[in-house]
Amino acid sequence: MQITQAVLEKNNEDQFQVRVMRQLLWVDGDRYELREIYGIGNSAADFDDSDPGKECVICMTEPKDTAVLPCRHMCMCSECAKELRIQSNKCPICRQPIEELIEIKINSSYQ
Repeated sequence: MQITQAVLEKNNEDQFQVRVMRQLLWVDGDRYELREIYGIGNSAADFDDSDPGKECVICMTEPKDTAVLPCRHMCMCSECAKELRIQSNKCPICRQPIEELIEIKINSSYQ
């Protein structure tokens, strides 16, 4: 089962738009809150060297495939993430302490 909490807002052009506030998902009796990963829309799927925003913010050459928790910034390639974990404990985007790193592989056929 999934529950989506949303707000219906009227914009400047007198049109209504829906803004999702929270999503909850139950799987086999366990509850999960779905959260956005910032930068996943500009990720490794269909990587092109000339497309800004899809490359790792550290090496600037490899596609980003690793997200930082708890801030949820997807901003690094897995190799730079390994090195960063040794050298620092801060997200390269917001400088928040890193608790976990998650490598995310995106299948381009699902985008």
